[in-house]
Amino acid sequence: MSNTSSRAGMTTSGGNKIIDIDEELSKLQPSERLLEFYREKIAKLKLESQQMHHLLDRYKENLGPTFGEKERQKLTRELIELRSALSDVNVFIHAERQQVARLYAENERLQLDNLEAEKKVAMLLSLSGLTEGELHVYLRDPRRTTIVQQRLPPHLRKLHCKLKKDASEPELSETEVILKTQVANLKKQMEESDKNWQMEKNAILQDRVLSTSESKAQAAKDEAHITLLTARLEEAQRLLSEAMKDTLEKTSRMQDVEIKWLAERDHLLSVLAAVQNNASFLSHMQSIERSGSYTDLSKAKSTSTCELKELRRENESLKHGIQDAEELKEMYESQCLELDQKLCKLREQKEMAEHMLKERSQKLLKQIECHKQDRAKLEVQRRNDMKGFQTEIKFVKNDIKALVHQLYKITMAVSNNSAVHVDFNTLSDMQAVSALCRTVQSTVSDIKRRLLKLETSFYNP
Repeated sequence: MSNTSSRAGMTTSGGNKIIDIDEELSKLQPSERLLEFYREKIAKLKLESQQMHHLLDRYKENLGPTFGEKERQKLTRELIELRSALSDVNVFIHAERQQVARLYAENERLQLDNLEAEKKVAMLLSLSGLTEGELHVYLRDPRRTTIVQQRLPPHLRKLHCKLKKDASEPELSETEVILKTQVANLKKQMEESDKNWQMEKNAILQDRVLSTSESKAQAAKDEAHITLLTARLEEAQRLLSEAMKDTLEKTSRMQDVEIKWLAERDHLLSVLAAVQNNASFLSHMQSIERSGSYTDLSKAKSTSTCELKELRRENESLKHGIQDAEELKEMYESQCLELDQKLCKLREQKEMAEHMLKERSQKLLKQIECHKQDRAKLEVQRRNDMKGFQTEIKFVKNDIKALVHQLYKITMAVSNNSAVHVDFNTLSDMQAVSALCRTVQSTVSDIKRRLLKLETSFYNP
């Protein structure tokens, strides 16, 4: 109603007062057609919401088992790992049991050997007549010893034969009998434990094979179930996309219908405003009919026709204005698109130019650095050359001075000893020329210093 209220400023052609459309609509009774339209609209929205809820429920039903399936797969993997660990632990326990039984048997055997060794030692002690305190045992490497067979004296041979007979038929003590029976029992237990261990080992291996086969079968089932769930998920996504498309199409249709309804409402409101504007004219016509004055009727007709013509002209002008506005809008949109395209091109060109500028600046910086390095190298070389030249010049100067001094001495000696005439004017001229050369060299060195200062100020501003 905001659009209609904004356009409520309408006047009559005869200069009557402004009619407020909101007030006029408030006076009218509510339209049944409008109420039916909104009722139908609400019913459609309810149906669409129910359909959407139904689709969401189906989507949840399709996606619900996936989470439980993931948990089940995780638990099955953990169960398989625990079974394999348990089988490994059982194998380790059986191996440890077997090792313990072997250790017990070895201990019993060593105890029996110890008893036999003690008996032999006691027998030897009784034969030799030595006590335990007088006995010394020396352990040596048997590989280094040599066994020498000795003959017994005749009074000990009889005793040795008796001992052999006694040893051939030994009398076992109770402890030896008990230990032998224990050893026999332990051997039987060992054999039984070996058999049991082998049987349990085979059973564990069979269980492992069965568990691996079950895990493979379960993995195949899981893969099949995953494919089924993926198919369901794709179907649910397809249904959801179709539902979204339907909702978008319905909303667009509802918007189109609503726009049409608003246009129709505006048209009806304009017609209502025109009727309200012509209400005075109708009342005037009724008064004319009652009075019977046809002159006024003709005047009213002429005025009404003029007003209708003016309204038509205004309507046509408004239509032309709307068309012009639409054309201007299209032109403005096309110009905006062109400007956007130009702006994009300019941005691309700007980015390319910035990129090229960066590359060129980097290249220039590299070149400048290279030039700086070359200049530094040349500067070092120049300084070294200057130092070398200066040293050479010093040596040459010293040589020249020494030569001049020697020449002067020679000339003076020659002039004093002989009657040779020496031209001292030439010598003075030579001294003046040498002084002039020195001044020229000093000026040249000053100019070089100034040039070096200018170069340093130019390169290091």
